[in-house]
Amino acid sequence: MEEAIKHCTKGIGIWEWASNDDCGQEPDEPDVIMACCGDIPTKESLAATAILREEFPDLKVRFINVVDLYRLQTETEHPHGLSNKEFDILFTADKPVIFNFHGYPWLIHKLAYRRTNQERIHVRGYKEQGNINTPLELAILNQIDRFNLVIDVIDRVPHLGSRAAYVRERMRDEIIDNLAYAHSEGMDQPEVVNWQWS
Repeated sequence: MEEAIKHCTKGIGIWEWASNDDCGQEPDEPDVIMACCGDIPTKESLAATAILREEFPDLKVRFINVVDLYRLQTETEHPHGLSNKEFDILFTADKPVIFNFHGYPWLIHKLAYRRTNQERIHVRGYKEQGNINTPLELAILNQIDRFNLVIDVIDRVPHLGSRAAYVRERMRDEIIDNLAYAHSEGMDQPEVVNWQWS
């Protein structure tokens, strides 16, 4: 409980238990940053991270959860804002950031537009896609689901590329299979509904 309270007061932080880039006494060097804000985007980002860590054990993933969006701004723009140094320590200055958000993607870009190499920040969010859908079906239509997030990482981490072709294909197949299941059954597959971080 203390950790949750501490995190909420910070407004942003690394979830060490979901990350695997802590190299002990060696410098920490993630290959990708998985960031998120919101309940469903956080669950889907965690599920994507679990898939990535299973499929690519050598891939170093840093998982960052954002509670206070104003932390993404600079301290000169908002009193809650991070300094550029603090931002770069969390998100690095050059690694790809896959940011999963429960609102419009442009908001994250607007908040972080002054940051180092801002173009490396790829935001997934609400696209006004979907209607009366299952939770995963709605996430897939807005591309904030675990499978699209894994594809985003494969497409943006340079050393994966064609080495991850089969995993990328499996993720595309998962999208098709899960949409078909939702259409025929009116609910998401049990392994999706009951998914938990192991």
